[in-house]
Amino acid sequence: MRVLIIEDDMILALSLEIMLKKLGYTYIRKAHTGEKALETMVDFKPDLMLVDIFLGAGISGIDVVKKIQERENVPVIYITGNSDDYHRSLADQTDYLSYLVKPITFNELKKALDKENINIAS
Repeated sequence: MRVLIIEDDMILALSLEIMLKKLGYTYIRKAHTGEKALETMVDFKPDLMLVDIFLGAGISGIDVVKKIQERENVPVIYITGNSDDYHRSLADQTDYLSYLVKPITFNELKKALDKENINIAS
């Protein structure tokens, strides 16, 4: 299973990558901007995306997901510091599996993946 982490905080992106590797995922790429995520989609067809909503300058994580979901059905788990109703309503305009609020733990990520029956064999 291929996983794309879309997160502008490089330390958090690395932390998510480490968590995924502990869970057995090996095909992982990271994109630190929305634009880079869209470029990465061209040659790396992820089976799952972990997406931050706010990516600093440029397009948001939600806009990235909208653009990708116009063409492909890739499952999304939002991992964000935005727990308010406004950002949730924006996320609700996309199809996503889980909405996790930072900081997240290894167990929270594992539980979200387990709940959706996402495993490395799929």
